[in-house]
Amino acid sequence: MKHIVLTAALALAACAAPIPPVPVLSPPPPPPPGLASIVGASVAEVTARLGTASLDRSEGPGRQLVFVRPACVLDVFFYPGAAGSLAVRTASSRRPDGTRMDPAVCLTLITPPIRDRPVR
Repeated sequence: MKHIVLTAALALAACAAPIPPVPVLSPPPPPPPGLASIVGASVAEVTARLGTASLDRSEGPGRQLVFVRPACVLDVFFYPGAAGSLAVRTASSRRPDGTRMDPAVCLTLITPPIRDRPVR
């Protein structure tokens, strides 16, 4: 009789303590279309492509390079990647008057043609 009561008590205890769900981490949102050519790039790769940044600032683990050009202003945001080194996660942009602009369009406007890029 004791075995039956003990078994029933253990069965009830197992049912009463739900196992907490394992949190599912969603991947970061995809970059805006057209930014795929720089997402994941290092600081050195971006500056080799776009030239010297007008502003370079760090905050916490992140870093921001701002490229001020006549056509637009491109903000490129770097965060530690899987290997711990900084890589582009996203970008934003605006026109010289401050109105928003598609970052991919800005990137296209300020990227020099391949023949004008320095050879690495």
